[in-house]
Amino acid sequence: MRNYLGLSLMMTIAAMSLAPARTARAESLDDSLLTIEDRWAVAAHETNDKRKRQNLRELLDDVRGLHKLYPEKPEAAAWHGIVARSYMDVSASMRIAKEARDALLVAESIDPLVLDGQVYAHLGALYSEVSSAFGGFGSKTRGIGYLWKAITVDPQGIDANYFYAELLFKEKDYVAARNVLLRANDAPERPGHPKADRARKLEVVNLLAAVERKLEDQS
Repeated sequence: MRNYLGLSLMMTIAAMSLAPARTARAESLDDSLLTIEDRWAVAAHETNDKRKRQNLRELLDDVRGLHKLYPEKPEAAAWHGIVARSYMDVSASMRIAKEARDALLVAESIDPLVLDGQVYAHLGALYSEVSSAFGGFGSKTRGIGYLWKAITVDPQGIDANYFYAELLFKEKDYVAARNVLLRANDAPERPGHPKADRARKLEVVNLLAAVERKLEDQS
């Protein structure tokens, strides 16, 4: 009986000591993700190309490490993919494009609705942007499919609507692009994500101005 009580006490103490560690680990992940998001919002919209490339490269190294540390967390995989996609834009590297795709697909496989459907939005943009030639995996049809999934999950989502409008602009469907951009411009700011939302809203405003110029030229 004494041995049983002793073993029970030891197990209780061990469980109590592990609980704060689990909580700290979860809090550490949340804090790290917010830091990555803020750094990405600044770096991805940096106007100095050299500094933008350097900051995104450093951020990609950090988010790779976070994803490796938390392989079971869809948020870590999602941000790995988002940052890699942004770095792809400045590096023009198919290897980085595939890294972005693979990380986003991992996030989708764990929880497709993570980050309110942003995984769908970034996969849609990625498949739409990447070439299908020379070993590329691009597919406009697949890209549109992912973008529509993202808009279905979050009709007011600023990322999905912006990416879809960007695709419509490239296709010279300016009227449709304007309508989608107006919806994106009305998207409410998400609590806790001010830097990312403000940066994307600026892109929406800039693209909307470009659309209006195209429509004026056509009139």
